[in-house]
Amino acid sequence: MRPIRPRLSLLVALLAGAVAAMVMLGRCSHRPKSPFARAEAIAGGDTLNIAIEFNGICYGVRGDSAFGRDYQIIERIARSRSIPVKYHPFVPLAHATEGLRDGRYDIVIASMPLTVELKQRFVMTDPVYLDREILVQHRPDTAPPAVRTALDLAADTVWLPEDSPFASRVAALGREIGDTIYVSTLPGVNAEHLVVLTALGRIPRAVVPATVARRLAPRYPALDTAVAISFTQFQSWALRDTALRDSINLWLKL
Repeated sequence: MRPIRPRLSLLVALLAGAVAAMVMLGRCSHRPKSPFARAEAIAGGDTLNIAIEFNGICYGVRGDSAFGRDYQIIERIARSRSIPVKYHPFVPLAHATEGLRDGRYDIVIASMPLTVELKQRFVMTDPVYLDREILVQHRPDTAPPAVRTALDLAADTVWLPEDSPFASRVAALGREIGDTIYVSTLPGVNAEHLVVLTALGRIPRAVVPATVARRLAPRYPALDTAVAISFTQFQSWALRDTALRDSINLWLKL
């Protein structure tokens, strides 16, 4: 494969800049209803400091309104329990999990399957919804995709964001097919970035949540989303402690 790093780094920087601009617009537009603030203080007070992934599924901004599956769930909980909330949109998951460990965030909301590995690393809620991991790959013109089943990934490479929770699934899939699947990680990106980079042919393939891929796929005819990497899995949120987990689990059931 020809070198792609210099151009890829520039494109990633441009994509990250665009997301940062949208986040800043969200901060300006939504302060009255959904206040945003930098998490300087220690979490755990009356206000829930929530790091939420800016990806159009968990959280997004359209005009003057915030939207998103996870955002709506949190808003419903906050209204019903009269809990003040501060949202901290992020792109790289590593930034959010670091803030959780440092005590700056109470909750990290992202595309996180409820796996044994994540339960060992973080306090996780009960399942919030279902999703699965799929392979997105670049398919120029009318050519068939290079990968038609997971078996075709033997001794090949897939792309993931840095610190992706999907890395363990890719490793497990390699064991299942009896060969190594190599992983190349990109810092400072999320699944949406990888979908766009793949659609533009900057990287050949990536593993991303199915909900993210299928939301963007209609915009990119050169994107193939047919190969599943996992079965349907429970998705969860990461929390600062077990006391908050017990409360969130109770509120999720109401």
